[in-house]
Amino acid sequence: MRYLVMSCSTGGGHNSAAHAVEEELISRGHDVDFLDPYDLIHKKLSSTVGGAYIKLVQKFPTIFGTVYFAGDIVSRIPVMSPVYFANAGVANKMRLYLQQNQYDGIIMSHLYPAEMITMLKHHKVQLPPTFYIATDYTCIPFTAETECDYYCLPGEGSVDDFVSRGIPREKIKPYGIPVKKDFNMRKKNKSSELSAPWLNPNMRHILVVGGSIGAGSVELAVKIVSGYIREFNKKVDDKIIESRKLHAIVVCGNNKKLYKKLYHKKARYVTVLQATDNMSEYMKASDIVISKPGGLSSTEVAVAKVPLIHISPIPGCEIFNVKYFEARGMSIYVKNLRKDLASAITALLKPANRRKMLESQEAGINENARDEWCDFIEDKTKSNTAD
Repeated sequence: MRYLVMSCSTGGGHNSAAHAVEEELISRGHDVDFLDPYDLIHKKLSSTVGGAYIKLVQKFPTIFGTVYFAGDIVSRIPVMSPVYFANAGVANKMRLYLQQNQYDGIIMSHLYPAEMITMLKHHKVQLPPTFYIATDYTCIPFTAETECDYYCLPGEGSVDDFVSRGIPREKIKPYGIPVKKDFNMRKKNKSSELSAPWLNPNMRHILVVGGSIGAGSVELAVKIVSGYIREFNKKVDDKIIESRKLHAIVVCGNNKKLYKKLYHKKARYVTVLQATDNMSEYMKASDIVISKPGGLSSTEVAVAKVPLIHISPIPGCEIFNVKYFEARGMSIYVKNLRKDLASAITALLKPANRRKMLESQEAGINENARDEWCDFIEDKTKSNTAD
């Protein structure tokens, strides 16, 4: 079978989910093409669109939140949105692309290609089965105006939200958000398997991340964490407590300004990194992850079975993500970093609290979502081909 997987570069989560499905389908022997539809207009357009989004989120998160919630209001009006019509030009290019490239199924992990596919359907373009993967734990604005054949949701707890917005229940498959295979390994990496020299197996690691774009209060979080580690390790040296020493790994993503600032300020027992392809390794080697509540990144942490502290949600869907996780005991949400981050770290260093959260993550997140979703895609596309 031949599949088209589409995403856009507005945040790394959409691409990561898409690549997880791409990876699995290829491993099953299928031919898979990955496409950012904006590349059909110009190779630089996708990076321009993604770059504009990243700058807005990094520098003006409040404005982004205002736009998000305004879009949420507009999406409830029973007319097609400006987002739908804004993608008309790309949709026409996609129509030509699909005429030249025949696929048995189309998978999307982003709203924009789903809007394009919907426009093609409105113009009676014949399409193979279409599958939409939601990468947040809420129905984001304008999703309900799309007309994909099937919708993969993060879990049963998201179904009513999507149905209330107008997604037909019979189209919904709440398998979960697909993540790459690397995150499924539950056991910590052995010391001989660790590729990074700073992942000392004789230390306990706290991973601080701000998503692929390095957003959120990472700088403040690192300041608090480094101070906590300094005091904690001093107590270990003075034999006040019996424990392995703590070490922090900070991943700044594509935020070069943040990386430079933190790198020059770095303290002892703190390693500062830029974007990385080894996130699964860092997670599995860590005792705690501190992160903003991106839908995909939070799912990766839960699948990797690591205690999670959520901080600094970007106004919009991340507010719903953190509520979803906190309500199910899958994370601790720290609203006031100066006041409560240190106590949250202390809580999750205790075995009983760690065990309880890991049990909640296992109960609340389907670690086999990628496999189940690809099983479903294969089944539907094979039956469609047979017809």
